[in-house]
Amino acid sequence: MKKILMERYLQLIVTWPKTLVVGMLLFTLILAMGMGRLSISNDFRVYFSKDNPQLQAFEHFEDSYNRSNNLTFVISKKDDNIFNRKGLTLIESLTEEAWILPFADRVNSISNFQHVSASDDEIVVETLFEQADQLTKNQIDNIKDIVLSEKQLVHRLISPDGSISAVYVNLDLPRKDNNASIRVTEAAEVIQRKYIALYPEYMIEMGGSATFNTTLARALIIDLKTLIPLSYLIIMIGLLLFLRKFSGTLAVFTMISACMVGTFGFFGWINQTLTPISSFVPSILLSIMIADSVHILVSYYHELNKSHELNKSHELNQSYGLNHKINQAMARGNAIKTSLKINFQPVLITSVTTMIGFLSLNFSDSPPYRVMGNMVAFGVVLALLFSLVLLPALILLLPTRKKFKKSTHERVFTSLADWIIVKKKSLFFIISGITFVFLYSVPDNRMSDNWANYFDDSFPLIKLVNRVDGKLSGINILEYSLESKSADGIHDPEYLKQLDKFVNWYQSQHKVVHVNAYTDILKNLNQVMHNDEPSWYRTPGTSELAAQYLLFYELSLPRGLGLDNIIDMTRTRSRMTVSVLKTGSDDLLQLDQKAHQWLAENTTLIVPTEGTGLGLVFAHLAGRNIKSLLVGTFIALLLISLMLLLVLRSFKYGFISLIPNLVPVIMAYGLWGLLFGYIDIGLSIVAVTALGIVVDDTIHFLHKYLYARKSLKLEADDAIRYSFKTVGIALVTTTVVLVSGFMVLVLSHNNTSKSIGLLMAITLTFAILVDFFLLPPILSYLDRKQKKTGSKT
Repeated sequence: MKKILMERYLQLIVTWPKTLVVGMLLFTLILAMGMGRLSISNDFRVYFSKDNPQLQAFEHFEDSYNRSNNLTFVISKKDDNIFNRKGLTLIESLTEEAWILPFADRVNSISNFQHVSASDDEIVVETLFEQADQLTKNQIDNIKDIVLSEKQLVHRLISPDGSISAVYVNLDLPRKDNNASIRVTEAAEVIQRKYIALYPEYMIEMGGSATFNTTLARALIIDLKTLIPLSYLIIMIGLLLFLRKFSGTLAVFTMISACMVGTFGFFGWINQTLTPISSFVPSILLSIMIADSVHILVSYYHELNKSHELNKSHELNQSYGLNHKINQAMARGNAIKTSLKINFQPVLITSVTTMIGFLSLNFSDSPPYRVMGNMVAFGVVLALLFSLVLLPALILLLPTRKKFKKSTHERVFTSLADWIIVKKKSLFFIISGITFVFLYSVPDNRMSDNWANYFDDSFPLIKLVNRVDGKLSGINILEYSLESKSADGIHDPEYLKQLDKFVNWYQSQHKVVHVNAYTDILKNLNQVMHNDEPSWYRTPGTSELAAQYLLFYELSLPRGLGLDNIIDMTRTRSRMTVSVLKTGSDDLLQLDQKAHQWLAENTTLIVPTEGTGLGLVFAHLAGRNIKSLLVGTFIALLLISLMLLLVLRSFKYGFISLIPNLVPVIMAYGLWGLLFGYIDIGLSIVAVTALGIVVDDTIHFLHKYLYARKSLKLEADDAIRYSFKTVGIALVTTTVVLVSGFMVLVLSHNNTSKSIGLLMAITLTFAILVDFFLLPPILSYLDRKQKKTGSKT
């Protein structure tokens, strides 16, 4: 039955190539029409599942206080501070204009800071300064003294030396508007350009979560515009160099283009939203989609060359008339049939294993990685369909060079096989030894993620982050909602003392830059009401006094600058914000765990709580994602292994196939541990995805080896020679193109794409080395008991 179906399929390809090409292209066109429905999201929430507990806690925190979305204008002047009439005027004007930004609901800077003083036993709260362009030198000096001595400002809105200041805009972005951050950022850039022109001697830069989200979206667009054309160029050049056939290269170009637009179009039809993670889907697809086509083309040209040589020997090419054309058509038809017969099973198996690898990304805790896996898996399905239908049909229709140069590939790879067989013992121990060295280095990789490393410094945001981290504030923000155990508990003197101790403990921790809490306001009010005596800079001694201070202070605040961002409406919880220097997610999680433990051991009136904030939410996501993908990797390995056992119909060869599949991943992560020493959320996907790709070479090599052993009745060493001769050039071609395709990602401005591309390229390089220099010695040793005939093929 299988033979009948195969013959019908082959006859369909040879008989109806034009119809098949038109049908496939129309199918592609229908899919491609969905591309117009694609949208790009830059909202950080797309990285989280709806049931993610850290995201739920974060959103609950925002509902209690205010949204954490923000945009920041950072003002500085080289070799000088901002405490002069022009600098303060700039800050004041920028603060006023920031209120008109879309979705702005609060603006804070040193110009509208509510300075507290006392007059006749009454609290006086007033804006620190107004009409800065009319300030005298004495007034400016007084403002400087106040600002640089105010703990609520230093390391938040002003650097300790006064050289950097910030205008902080809190944003209430609609959660269902994917382009809200971009609209805010673009409006802010208009203001930025305006003030850069007015104050050319000052640096005016932009930071904040809205700017970060916009940078994500812009990085995606840049990569799509630059990396895809470059990937196409490299792949086409590689195919031309190895195949030396323009028609074959053109056929592959048509096929992979159809696969690409078909994949993105399909996900447009199902209303899929793209994220910055989608930026490296095209490069991955382009690299993977050519693998099957190369094997089919190499076998096709091999058979065509054999047919050409046979015709020459029989002197069938004496004329170039009708008989010659018929012979050529028959030769091409027979060559494509033979190629498809030889490659149908390994192409099908490698496609399924690659799909398994990428579908395993559905174990990821982050939806964008699941989408990426599904997009690549669907692209592999299209590539399989087009490789077995569109590609052979195109090959039959496109003109083929009449004269063929005899290839030197077979001779080169046969010589390589001879050398490997002679040196098999040494190669086995050398590769095994290197593997164990790399295995020892795998644990050197820290499981850590850092959003500040997502981009290179070609983006202004990253330059700003690297310059101001620790000077103005720490770039990682940890948030705590500290709940009391009684009604109106935030006025309880003991609650306030315990909260103050927690603030002091956190301030003493390594890499902590600043801690802001409700107690800062109360201590300041208490000191002011006692003639500014430093000894009174402490929390009030009674609940009544604390409540009175709070009431007077709130009544004095202008609209839009209330305390709803630091205490909740029920007066049972207060907010504490911790800024931390640039560090990895593992350090943030460890710091938060220590804080939770300290609260449990040292407080009685504060409910122990874990922190939140974007930094911690992403830190938890990295940990959860890495753990979930380990499960996905194990399941993918199990499924691929079972498939190979069934296909190879041999437990021995199924077990052997695991070695060249696992060793390259081990070696790659070991080398990464030696060179870099970290695995982030992006790199965590490489193991599971690489597993589905590296198995391809093993399958093609073993398929040819077993064919030589069982069908051609060759001995182990001769079967190894046969495998190298028939599949060697295809394996080298696909590896070079795959590695080149992934190396294109190294040119991305997205460091996540860079790291994934580099690690994938390293893994695939190790894969071809293992398939060539470790797998053959293993096969030769395991089959050494077979009788040798000494013949070569």
